[in-house]
Amino acid sequence: WFRPGTDVGYYKNQHARASGTGSFFTLSFTVTFPANDDVCYLAYHYPYTHTDLRDYLDRMEADGERSKCVRRRTLCQTLAGNDCDVLTITQFESGGSAPDIRRRPAILLSARVHPGETNASWMMKGIIDYLTGPSLDAKILRDNFVFKIVPMLNPDGVICGNYRCSLAGVDLNRQWLDPSRKMHPPVYHTKQMIKRFSEDREVVMYCDLHGHSRHKNIFMYGCAPDRTTPFAGSDPLDERIFPRLLFRNSDNFAYKDCSFKVQKAKESTARVVYWRQFRIQNSYTMEATYCGASQGQYIGRHVSQAHLQER
Repeated sequence: WFRPGTDVGYYKNQHARASGTGSFFTLSFTVTFPANDDVCYLAYHYPYTHTDLRDYLDRMEADGERSKCVRRRTLCQTLAGNDCDVLTITQFESGGSAPDIRRRPAILLSARVHPGETNASWMMKGIIDYLTGPSLDAKILRDNFVFKIVPMLNPDGVICGNYRCSLAGVDLNRQWLDPSRKMHPPVYHTKQMIKRFSEDREVVMYCDLHGHSRHKNIFMYGCAPDRTTPFAGSDPLDERIFPRLLFRNSDNFAYKDCSFKVQKAKESTARVVYWRQFRIQNSYTMEATYCGASQGQYIGRHVSQAHLQER
């Protein structure tokens, strides 16, 4: 896949929304096809399908080295009967100074609750590759943490080609307050898994991976303490430490674009629900641009799959 097109424009048109809340917009572009009688596909972003994920997980399980530190299970069945996978990554064979698995704190990651945000899957692939890789830093992480990863929260939406909704036609990232076991099974079972995990051990971080259609760079939304959800004994700036560390260690991450406000419209998202209900202070949404960077070594360049997979 590569980026084609010239004369790209995005502008407000003359058609008003029925709700009276604004106008519709028009996207226009010119594409010149290289050959006659050929078959070409146009995609909004670099695709990452449900088949891509299953093939990738199958190869990982078949890898003699990587499979030693990862366990793949079916979290639940979706409305359409598709498997929603969950991965556990840690050092299963404890040795030396590595703490016992049952006492290791947990880090929880998820992606593709919005099926059209394919850049989230490319980021997740990079994370899994790194955590199961041979580097010393990855081994230290596996020795000291248990990673629970749901790489594709909305398989039905991905398979159907939806941009934001599930098979039931709802935004699953607005169902975390009270998910239905029948109508929102991946959300319901993920929340139950995190509830059990938080009762069993300390959960030090949750991060949900997304794509952003308007902003450049990669950045985070966090949750700043407020009067309704105080964290006893915590510094009011603690939630900013991890994004700041990412900024100091990555050319792709923009701390200036991060926000830590909890808006009313976001109160039913995973980030806010896990922060309030399970008291996970480091609860984030990570957003990756569809476009490119406005800082660092990649300034002025379009984002690629390789950029999104970088550690």
